[in-house]
Amino acid sequence: MFTLNYRVVLIALLTTASTPLTAAPFAYISNQLADNVSIIDLATNKVVNTVAVSGKPAGVAVSPDGNKVYISTPEADGFAVIDARKQQLLTTVKTSNGALGITVAPDNKRLYVADWFKNTVSVLDASNLEIIKTITVGQSPSGLVVSPDSRWLYVANRLDNSVSKIDTHSLTVKKTVTVGEHPFGLAIDSTGGRVYAVNVESDDVTVLETAAMKSIATIKVGALPYAATLALNDSRLFVTNMDDGTLSVIDTDTLTNIGLIEVGEKPEGIGTHTDDRHIYVANWFDKNVSVLDAKTLQVTETIKTDRGSRAFGQFIAR
Repeated sequence: MFTLNYRVVLIALLTTASTPLTAAPFAYISNQLADNVSIIDLATNKVVNTVAVSGKPAGVAVSPDGNKVYISTPEADGFAVIDARKQQLLTTVKTSNGALGITVAPDNKRLYVADWFKNTVSVLDASNLEIIKTITVGQSPSGLVVSPDSRWLYVANRLDNSVSKIDTHSLTVKKTVTVGEHPFGLAIDSTGGRVYAVNVESDDVTVLETAAMKSIATIKVGALPYAATLALNDSRLFVTNMDDGTLSVIDTDTLTNIGLIEVGEKPEGIGTHTDDRHIYVANWFDKNVSVLDAKTLQVTETIKTDRGSRAFGQFIAR
C-alpha cells in the first residue's frame, strides 16, 4: 500500500448573484449549524444560492429528475422539500423526531426516511409525500441506499452494528447481517451487487455481497470514517475519515486501501459528480467543500459554504 498526501489549496470564490437553476448537475450541501443549504453549480464550482432550512438540516436526497431536493431536519421532526428549479423551500413534512438518513428510489416513486430514536424507516409516496408504512429496523438507523432497480433498500443500523435489507415490494425486512462497529454511511455500486458499510468505531469498511447479504471483505481505513462514494466505473471507493481530515482510497477489484488524501477538517458527506470522476467532500469544521479528481487523486478546488457542512447522503443529482 502506498500513501498519497495532498494539501488542500483554498481558492477564494467571488460572490455570485442568485440565478435560476436551468441545467444539471448541482450539489446541495446541508449546513447543519447555519440552518441552510448551499446550492453549488458543478459546471463552475460556485455557490449560486443559499436556501434557509430550519431544524438542523443533515441528510440530503435529490430526486432522479433533479427537480426536488429532500433535506432531513432532525430538530423539526421530519424533512424539508426544496424546489430545485426555483431554488425555494417548497414544503416541510413531519415524520418523527429523529429523522436523519434520507433517500429517494431511482424510479422516483418512493422516499425513505430513517428515524434515529424510534428505530424505524418511514416509507413515503414521492408523489404526495404521504407515509405508506413505517418499518421497524435495528437500533439507530442512519445511512440508506436503494438498489438501482429500486427493488431493495439497505439500512445501516448504527448501534446494532448491522445492515438490514428491505424488500421494497412487501416493505418487510428480508435479512439483517452484522458488519463492523457503528455503521453510518452506505454506498451501493451501479449493478446493485455490492453495498459498502462505513463503520465509524472500528475504522473500517464492510463489503457486502447483496444477493446473499454476506460479508466478502473488511478493509481498514482512517479514524472515524463516516461516508463513502464510488467513482471511475465503480473501480474506486472514497471514504471520509472525520477524525483524520482525510479520504481513504479503496481499489474495489483487490479490495485494498491504496491511498490517503488530505481534505478539510472533519469531512463527512461525500458524493460523485455525474462525470464519474470528480468527488465532492463536505468539511464540517472548515465550512467548505473539497473537490477531488479521482484519477489524479489531487484536490483541485475548495468551495466556501457555511457552518457545519454535512451533506449526509446523495446530494448530487444523478
